[in-house]
Amino acid sequence: MRRWRAKSMFALVGLMLLGGSLTVCAEEEEPAGCHVYETQEDEISDTWYGVARGAYLQAAVSKLAHGKTGYAACSGTTFAHRDCEELYVRIYLDQSDDGKSGWGTIDYWTGRSYNDGTATVGSGSYKITRDKHYRVKGVHSVFEGDIVETTTTCTNALYFD
Repeated sequence: MRRWRAKSMFALVGLMLLGGSLTVCAEEEEPAGCHVYETQEDEISDTWYGVARGAYLQAAVSKLAHGKTGYAACSGTTFAHRDCEELYVRIYLDQSDDGKSGWGTIDYWTGRSYNDGTATVGSGSYKITRDKHYRVKGVHSVFEGDIVETTTTCTNALYFD
């Protein structure tokens, strides 16, 4: 049952990231929240804060930063209000020529934790193609009993010269 639920979640998340529109089953919830986008010279992030009282999913973060020349560092974190059965985070590194269109995923990383309140993942120092724009998209989920709460994050574009 748990494997089926996890596989179903991966399929659903994939469809969501492709921009598809579908009806979500009653067991799955997207809690109310707001995004805060931060841009610094060499680092960008999207932080989602849950605003629903009593929800399991508390916050989610995706970040992208310049490393040494020709390298990027991606990270993602999922936070729960308390320890939950399973926490999940997957981040996708997307590339574009102009930073506005033609985005394509070039790699991804997945993190999980069990009976914990935080799940994290990072790319380490990742070699990128210079003179391109990059962003990080994140999928964040908390599993507790029959409840699955999920949200997504997506940073703005960051240019790597």
